[in-house]
Amino acid sequence: MSWKELSDRIALAPSSAADRVRRLEAAGVIRGYSASIDPQLLGRDVRAVVDVSLPPGDDPERFEARLRRREEVALAVYVTGPADYTIIVDCAGASGLDDFIRWLKTEGGVARTESKFVLRPVIG
Repeated sequence: MSWKELSDRIALAPSSAADRVRRLEAAGVIRGYSASIDPQLLGRDVRAVVDVSLPPGDDPERFEARLRRREEVALAVYVTGPADYTIIVDCAGASGLDDFIRWLKTEGGVARTESKFVLRPVIG
């Protein structure tokens, strides 16, 4: 989006809009910019939510480091409740999800998983 387009939306002069954005960036309010990627166009046509429980006494940092290397992970959060983590993955079909879950249980070292297929997004 150009400064002109932004300034039209917020009713400021382009230079004032640019100054405001730069101040927000400097203050850390705007932390960065990102691209919105369609996983389906990359062949990842199955989205699933996977709840993961680690074995008692397992090192969460080790699990998180291993998880960061998995390219199908769209979001992973440490949560309260019966699971330790909730992970959203974009996989290449059901077989891709199966591969990910098998990895979790072997190399990932998790004790338990519970998976749900996403049928359609409602918000977000």
